[in-house]
Amino acid sequence: MTRRAGASIGAMLILVACGGAPDDPPAWRANCPPVDRPAPLSLEAGREAHRLAARRQELRLREAAEPGFFMREMRTQLDPERLAAGWVCLDEVADRGQLLFEHEFDFADGLGSGNAAREPTGPFRRVHRGLFGGPETISCPSCHWIGGPDGAGAETDDAFLDGDGERPGSGDERNPPALVAPGVVLALGREMTHSLQQQRTELLRDAARAGATREARLSAKGVDFGVLRATAKGEVDTSGLAGIDADLVVKPFGWKGTLADFSDFASEALQVHMGVQSDRLLASGVHERLGDGKDPGDPDGDGIRDELGRGPFEALTVHLALLEMPIVEPMIQDRRIPPAATNLLAPTTTSFAADFQRGREQFHAAGCAGCHQPMMVLESPMLELDGLPPIDLSRSMRQPGLRYDPRLGGYPVWLFSDLRRHDMGPANAAKHVQNGVATQMYLTPRLWGVADSGPYLHDGRAPSLDYAIAGHDGEGAAARAAFAALSWDDRAAVRVYLMSLRRAPRVVVP
Repeated sequence: MTRRAGASIGAMLILVACGGAPDDPPAWRANCPPVDRPAPLSLEAGREAHRLAARRQELRLREAAEPGFFMREMRTQLDPERLAAGWVCLDEVADRGQLLFEHEFDFADGLGSGNAAREPTGPFRRVHRGLFGGPETISCPSCHWIGGPDGAGAETDDAFLDGDGERPGSGDERNPPALVAPGVVLALGREMTHSLQQQRTELLRDAARAGATREARLSAKGVDFGVLRATAKGEVDTSGLAGIDADLVVKPFGWKGTLADFSDFASEALQVHMGVQSDRLLASGVHERLGDGKDPGDPDGDGIRDELGRGPFEALTVHLALLEMPIVEPMIQDRRIPPAATNLLAPTTTSFAADFQRGREQFHAAGCAGCHQPMMVLESPMLELDGLPPIDLSRSMRQPGLRYDPRLGGYPVWLFSDLRRHDMGPANAAKHVQNGVATQMYLTPRLWGVADSGPYLHDGRAPSLDYAIAGHDGEGAAARAAFAALSWDDRAAVRVYLMSLRRAPRVVVP
């Protein structure tokens, strides 16, 4: 490879720094060159997609010539101290994070583990071995691809979590979820957590003042989380809570709602699916997940230390935080909903507007909206990620993004979830208790983008929306029965409504 080619790739990875440390609190560089984000289906977008494809191929060729080159450059260029000080451009960090998301990890990067590599079956196992994981793949897009980049996974992409390493029936089958707008979801979850914990503080204060036990029904953004009781002595009874842990932290990530931050979700996924250990994971100290190697810097025993350092991992989280929001395609025809409250394409010219309206009404009448709450209002678009300056999602997200609605006093988010857990009955029970969450409890899936994220349900066993609804049990049984009782035309209208929840089309070049 020529020196010129190597230099061009190095230039792709360089982050421009400002001189001197800022006196004010860290913030992202303000003098960055403007980023031209073309319309998703424009000719310019096609050219940009081809340019990115060429860049990916050039990096693959360099990686083939020098195994481990990509991650070495990432560790060098993504210095965590510079990131923390805001001496770089946010868009450049997001671009590096996208490259990391798309990277095909190899043994030079820490793929797999020492123990797995010595097994006669090779470094991969389809069934996870306890919390340690598989691994079963080499890149994020290999499982997140349905419906476009960062999408969901096919049924054949299912993982078998917490198994014995051999028998699929020993693990809990999980289908890869679509990774749409996790930054917005995190911001919503944090606002709900703050509200719930503030209500707990007020309840404790009221009980102390009254000198007697007091109770309060907790709710956040229109979601009921049950009853909390407090005594005059400051003792708290959490037995009446519903769909949330005793810490009152909303955990909107993972099928079981076990993680509050998508950074933890990403760190865990890198380990259990690829065997790549981040600094964040090493700091967790969970022996069962890290491995039993004697070297604290290489607990999985593959001979590679510092597999994914702070800087590269933070760039990956920035990429995820800025992913776009899905759309509700024909909603602009509903005059009762202000256009600013939705992420929209041009108004549909098809004849399905009436079906959409009737389907929306039936969706509510059947009780589906009781868990799949259509909309929440985000009060602040500012998002803080560990080790990074705050990010203004309303300014930096890929489009479609957040839009402020003065009539709502915030940013409407049409996610179709209440971000709490529900008992889905014995038909959906897991084999293992996960992070203390009971086997029948599951987080309400977000239905935004559902038209582009099949198959459905936590294990991907539902090939269509009808099968997904039929798979509801427990707290979802009543809505399942109500849907089944609808006429053929009304069930069809519900399908039209759900199929309008999609991702915005865009040019993609593999």
